[in-house]
Order: sequence, then structure tokens, then C-alpha cells
Amino acid sequence: MRLKTLAIILLVGFGLTGTTFAQKIGYANIEMILVYMPETKTMNQTLQTYEKKLGEQLQVKQQYAQQKYTEYLQLEQEGKLTQADKESREAELLKLDEEIQKQSATAQENLMKKRQDLLDPIVTKMQTQLKALATAEGYDYILNTVDGSGVSIVLHGPEEHDLTQKLMTRLGIKIPEGQ
Repeated sequence: MRLKTLAIILLVGFGLTGTTFAQKIGYANIEMILVYMPETKTMNQTLQTYEKKLGEQLQVKQQYAQQKYTEYLQLEQEGKLTQADKESREAELLKLDEEIQKQSATAQENLMKKRQDLLDPIVTKMQTQLKALATAEGYDYILNTVDGSGVSIVLHGPEEHDLTQKLMTRLGIKIPEGQ
């Protein structure tokens, strides 16, 4: 009886694994889509303006430090600095250099944060349309054709499962010729 029950369980188990569900997998070039999204172009322009503003602020500080250094060198060459004045000015120059380094690092951090803040809604919009496309077309998975460094992830796939143009159409992006 036990052997018969075990045989039935095995047959049923093998029968179930034999009837696996087919999965529909598509792919799209997400990086290319991001490049052509109008929101990305706007984001890039905003970032360029922001970066220029940060650079100008840093340049003002650097020019001030350069002026102080030139003044220090001139006074030193003319022999008009006492040892105390010399040490004081050197300390001031070191402090200015530290401030410039800190301001530069902060500017980079702020630029990266601004980029992420501007990119988040763009990615959310794309993900929403990607999910809608997957649902409408019956896809279980949609893969990105390349990773962030430009290396291909999908090496081969049927053309009918390339969803790049369909996704661009859903996003209202004019499809460039030759793509």
C-alpha cells in the first residue's frame, strides 16, 4: 500500500513538473529610451545650469584665495611681513584651501543629489509605462538589453520581443530614424 501511494505521488509530481507554464520574456534598451525622453533633456539642461552656478560660486572663492596668496607672496618678497604676520597669513591660506576643498566636495554631492531628485520622476514614469506595456502584451519579464556600463545583457532574442519602440511610443517619444 505504501509503495502504491509513493508511486502515485511520484507520478503526480512528475506530471506537474512536465506541465510548466511558458513565460513570456521581452527586452528593451532602457538607456536609449532615457536619452530620447524629453524629460531627460530638460533634466540635463537644469543640471548644466545648476552645475554652472555651483562652479561660479567655487570660482569666486578660488579667486579670493588666489588674490590672498598673490598678496602674501608680494609682501613676503618685499620683506614687509613679520614672522607673526607670515604665520597668520599662511594659516589663513590653509584655511581658505580647506574651505575650497570642502565647498568643492559639497558641490559635487549637491549636484549628484539634484540629479537623482530630477531623475526619480523620469524613471517612475518609464516604469509605470513599462508595467502597463507588460500587462497589455502579456509579458512576465522585461529585461534591459544593456547594463549601466553599456555591456549587452540580452545577447540574442526574437525581434518581436524587442519592446523598445513600443515603450517609446507609450512614452510619447518620437522614434529616431534608424533605431
